[in-house]
Amino acid sequence: MANKRRGYHTLKIGGRIRTLHFSMNFWSEFTDVLKVPLDKIGNVFEGGISLSTIRALVYCGLLANDQEEGNDIDYTIYTVGFWLEDLDAAQLEKIVNSMTESKILGNSLNMGIEREPKVKQESEGKPKPAL
Repeated sequence: MANKRRGYHTLKIGGRIRTLHFSMNFWSEFTDVLKVPLDKIGNVFEGGISLSTIRALVYCGLLANDQEEGNDIDYTIYTVGFWLEDLDAAQLEKIVNSMTESKILGNSLNMGIEREPKVKQESEGKPKPAL
């Protein structure tokens, strides 16, 4: 479930309730895992999100929260990948939405992910909201 505190998302994964935190610590870890500088992170999401990106996103969100809270880390990125098999598309979408609502240095960030994707109308050449 999404948390009312911006940048947090809580769900049952790995057999227990865990929280992801899309904080500065998350972004630091996420860019390191993906080997992408922060100013190029939007490129990671162009054309869709890969399985390795989803795995890194969830792993880094869990890791950030657990390290910030002083919790034991009882997983690796591969363990998280295994746990992801139990999540459905709706749960993953909620996680991604929580991430896009987070902030970096006080700035809202959506990494190039359009909140209202547009599709081009063939006859007019103008974008219209996707259904």
